[in-house]
Amino acid sequence: MKNAYANMSEYAISSWTLAKRDLHSALQSIATAGFSTVELWADTIHFDPRTNVSTADVKKWLKTLHLSVHSTHGPFRNFSSNLPVNEFREYRQKLWHKTIEQCAEVNSPIMVVHGLDRKEYNFTNDEIDILGESLADLCEYGRKHGVIIALENIEKGNDPANEIGSNLVDHRKNFSGIGLYYCLDIGHAVLNNVDIIDEIKVAGKELVSLHVHNNNGIDDSHLLPSEEGVIDWNYVYHELRTTHGYEGQFVMEVYGGENPENTLESIQNLFN
Repeated sequence: MKNAYANMSEYAISSWTLAKRDLHSALQSIATAGFSTVELWADTIHFDPRTNVSTADVKKWLKTLHLSVHSTHGPFRNFSSNLPVNEFREYRQKLWHKTIEQCAEVNSPIMVVHGLDRKEYNFTNDEIDILGESLADLCEYGRKHGVIIALENIEKGNDPANEIGSNLVDHRKNFSGIGLYYCLDIGHAVLNNVDIIDEIKVAGKELVSLHVHNNNGIDDSHLLPSEEGVIDWNYVYHELRTTHGYEGQFVMEVYGGENPENTLESIQNLFN
């Protein structure tokens, strides 16, 4: 069986792991730990347009630290939900457009999106067309800027019978033909009681990224993939590389907590 930790260059680190640090410090820590690729976190902190981040500064930091960007995680929460629904959706779309523009400026080829949020802006089954139009618009805007849109699977909500599903099989069924790609979060898959390998199969050649972490099957705790949990990452990695022909990178999306440098060191030690 292939060793999931044979090569650090196969992995990017999510700057979310260092959410307690500013983006420059987070990038410095990631580079110091020996990683060369990152996923920029753009939800509320770091690369979120709402922080008024300077893309010129980010480009300079990346160049100085010899880092490249695998992907950017687009904003998905803390929107101005007090707006009327149409204005809210327009605001959210404009924010995603701005994030795509920032991706292009720092050579991030992928923007990962959550099509909905279970707390702030969930969608019912009869709103599939509304969400589909939003995603199609993002795909078109992304193409104009050389950025592909990767729709992520997220956890189910409190009323799964009446809300749009968010597993990759649901995404493929509901939003085919608009140019979407996919990001598979393996932790979210098990929380939704779906088979990770089935999700890989349905994504096919449009699978361009994975968020890698572990949990107990109940809580979205974003543990190290090697820690005790329900996911056998080494097996999933082996299947991806040997059976399904996945050639892309993986994003370590591990919770960093109050001492994220210690967490980053633990990730680094997986490869020793």
